[in-house]
Amino acid sequence: MMKRFFALILTLTVLLGVSVPAMAASKDALKVQYEGRGYVEVDFNCRVRYKNTSVTVKDPSGNALAVKITEKDDDDITFHVDGLKPNTKYTFTVSGVKKGQSRSYGTYKGTFRTPKRGLSVKETEYNCRNGKLELEYRGSVQYKNPKATITDSEGNTYPCRIIELEGDETEIIVKGLKSGRYTVKISGIRLKGDKTYTSVTASFRVK
Repeated sequence: MMKRFFALILTLTVLLGVSVPAMAASKDALKVQYEGRGYVEVDFNCRVRYKNTSVTVKDPSGNALAVKITEKDDDDITFHVDGLKPNTKYTFTVSGVKKGQSRSYGTYKGTFRTPKRGLSVKETEYNCRNGKLELEYRGSVQYKNPKATITDSEGNTYPCRIIELEGDETEIIVKGLKSGRYTVKISGIRLKGDKTYTSVTASFRVK
């Protein structure tokens, strides 16, 4: 009788052990970045694999929005969402993802918030030869004591210097960047006609 009891306990332990999801939001997701124009990027702090991957996005009322995956890399995924409203928090779920040596595919759940207005970066371009990073905005912008900050995926910052300010573009010098994903933040900036100065962030990749 006791042998049957211990055998049952062992069986339940094994079954429960293999049912744990492969992805855990607190461990495996590094950063969620809203990039503007409906694009959202999720960076993971480990290499991942995909199988029958899908993304769902819901608004605060629980309504599902139309989503399309636009890019899948070994450490991040980007998707586009239709019908986003400004200054709104959304929830999303990415399914069909597993990390490095995991045996099963699981899901990752997270949130992102859209900015109050349309101040966002349209395009980023980094030149490895001269260390110049160019940011192009959607619309004309104005500056007031602007500052730039550049960080890598681990939160390390890199010395940088703004060298040119234009109505729809900012140029920054930052050297010594290695291959990887980075985030640039510009403070002291606003859309032309806005009352207050704010900040804008964007991600870029160095190959």
